[in-house]
Parts: sequence; C-alpha cells; structure tokens
Amino acid sequence: MKNIIFKKNQTGAVLIVVLVMLVLLTIAGTWAIRSGLVSLNISTNSQAQSLLMQNSDSVFFTLENQTSNALNFANMRIGDGILAYAMRSENKNKELVFCIRSNSINKDGVTERNDNFTSARNGSVIYWQGTTINNSEMGKNGFCKTTRSLDFLSKRAAVMTQVSVRAAPAEKDWEHMISGDDKETSKRQDIQKVIVTATSLLPNLSSSLESKVESCLTDYTSFVDTTLSTANKTVTDCLAENSVPYSTQEMEYTLRYVNAS
Repeated sequence: MKNIIFKKNQTGAVLIVVLVMLVLLTIAGTWAIRSGLVSLNISTNSQAQSLLMQNSDSVFFTLENQTSNALNFANMRIGDGILAYAMRSENKNKELVFCIRSNSINKDGVTERNDNFTSARNGSVIYWQGTTINNSEMGKNGFCKTTRSLDFLSKRAAVMTQVSVRAAPAEKDWEHMISGDDKETSKRQDIQKVIVTATSLLPNLSSSLESKVESCLTDYTSFVDTTLSTANKTVTDCLAENSVPYSTQEMEYTLRYVNAS
C-alpha cells in the first residue's frame, strides 16, 4: 500500500514539473518573438530613415548640379523660372511648391523625363492670408498626392518628396556691402537668398487616412511665418501629428549674378 501511494505522488510531481516547463518555454518563446519584433522595428525604422534622407539629399544634389550650368541657372532666374518667381517682391512670404516626380511613359511608350526644377508653372503656390491658407493661386497640381503613382519616386510607391522654394527674409540688408558703401549710390548688385526645403515621406507606413496626409502637404507651409499674429502649424507638424514617417531638410542659397561671356 505504501508503494502504491508513493507511485501516485511521483506521477503528480512529474505533471507539475511538465506544466512548469511548458510555462517557462511559453514565456521564453514570447520573449524571443517580442525581441525579434523590436529588432525588426528598429531595423525597419533605420532603413526608412536612411531612405528618406537619401531622397531629400538628392533634391539638393540635383539642384546644385543644374545650377552649376550657367544657362540652366539663367533660365531659373528669368521669366517663369522657379528662382525668378521666388525672388519677386510681390511673392514675399509665399512658397513655390512642387512634387519631385518620377519619369513617365507617354502613349507611344517613350520615357519622358520630368524636369522638376525648370518652370514655376509646374508648381503650386501656398501662403497665409491672416489665419487662412491660400493654396489655389496657381492650382494644386504641384502638390504631391498619395493617390497619384507618378508622385512616387519608385515603382514600389514608397517615398514621395515635396520641395518648396521661398525668398529668405532680408534680415541683413547690408551684409554684402563693404565699409564706406552707400546702398543708394553703390553700383554693387544686391545679393539675393532663397531657402529650399525638401520633405520626404513614407505615407504607406502611416495608419492615417490618405486625405489627412494630403492635407498636410496642401494646407500648410514648410516654415513658420513670423508676420502672423500667432505661430502657424507647418507641414512637418501635421505629418508628425498623423504619425507619418518623414525627413525634412532645409538649405539657404545665395544667388550671385553670373557675367555672360
């Protein structure tokens, strides 16, 4: 009888040990899965940020490459060139906005290169009028749209980049002049400056509605307008509120006149 009782106790102990081992294995498996997901998220975030930075950098590389050609630079500064528009006095505090679009294939199957930096007619204009945003002065075709495949820079429809150009605030009107110069009588030409902002985003990695993402791109400027009574929200503020992965870079360029040969 004692031997029988002893065997039953042993059977119960084995069951308990097995259950404890199963619990430990479950905990270890759960921890491994969570650790793997965290590592995957970190890797994905790193890759996404790298992709966004590369696309924003490419904007400035392309712009600087094009302006190194005297003819291209001149075309940008006259007529409907993007720099000509930004530097007109009546366009102060206005942004010329255009989406960097990939090459397209026309009806004849020929690849057409989209030159995003040539004409202001390819862009849209946005600026604040009091507390109201005006974004329809030149239509809205210049803004990026998540529903337009051409606005993505690859066939995978991952990244889109929107660029804005505006005149830099004239905070240092005399910085280009030497001591003893008089602005009224000096033969020196004013040195103009423009600010170029490139904002790249991954809309498909956000859970926000496409309409909200597009609203961020069309209803806000890329800068805080100091002429307003209250600080305005910017494009990146809106993207952050909607949890859209983005990268924004801003460069200030000094425009100098090139002597014709």
